[in-house]
Amino acid sequence: MELVAETGFNSSPKTKGVLIRAIKPDSISVNQKEQKSLERNENKLQPGEYLLKKATELGAKRAKIIDADTIVVEKWVRWKCRYGCPMYEKDPYHPPQAPDVKDTKEMLREYKTAILLNGPDGKKITEIAVQLEGEAYHMGYYKAFAMTALPSDFGKRESNPGAT
Repeated sequence: MELVAETGFNSSPKTKGVLIRAIKPDSISVNQKEQKSLERNENKLQPGEYLLKKATELGAKRAKIIDADTIVVEKWVRWKCRYGCPMYEKDPYHPPQAPDVKDTKEMLREYKTAILLNGPDGKKITEIAVQLEGEAYHMGYYKAFAMTALPSDFGKRESNPGAT
């Protein structure tokens, strides 16, 4: 692997803001991180089954593998946020800075499957999703990417629920 550039942001839990060029995993020897991932998966579950089990171990109430093309992305959601969400324009994770409908749909077309999580409200479900992303990455699923959404009643609760 070689360092290509600094990105200036943390795109996943393990990349820490750098772009690297790497050889395909089947053409290199197993390193320590890959070995640990293999040890964690020692019960010989299929990768998807292992990730579902891991999600529930991390605290998700339910986890399910779905076809990525079944994920619906619609314009009305963005408009509802624009006219009613207190987080509108507050940070890069909310409109208008967050990716728009077209970009989100295009990105999702690059995936075949996804894992749908149901779990605790607030920051915990986001932490579960990010940890699962890291786990998938270390299993060789380098395109793994956690996406979360805020509830429609965000701001009406007494405390910040975080992503759910």
